[in-house]
Amino acid sequence: MMSDKFATVMVSVVCALGLGMGATTPAVAAGSGAYHAEATLATPVQSVTEKDVGGVAWRCEGDKCIGKAERYSSLDSYMKECRKVSAGLGKLTRFYSRGREMTGGDLKSCNSAAAS
Repeated sequence: MMSDKFATVMVSVVCALGLGMGATTPAVAAGSGAYHAEATLATPVQSVTEKDVGGVAWRCEGDKCIGKAERYSSLDSYMKECRKVSAGLGKLTRFYSRGREMTGGDLKSCNSAAAS
């Protein structure tokens, strides 16, 4: 039979390990996994088009484009990422990446900066 002190130590160790695993799991998940982005073009493409923009494979059909990468890591800001896509694919009417939707003036700034 276990002593009360030993049982308390064991419970403490199990709890500490559980907290440690819980604390690191989101960080691991955030750093791994596939990248997915979406864009809508102001001028639709005539045929299916595929293009690499900054390490992301973009596939456009009509005015809809989907960007995917197995692993994508970038220190670029959300705006700079949009500018790269706009410069590579053309003027955008919609940009969605990393759980954020670019709208209004930000989208206009994105397209203007990409054009210059």
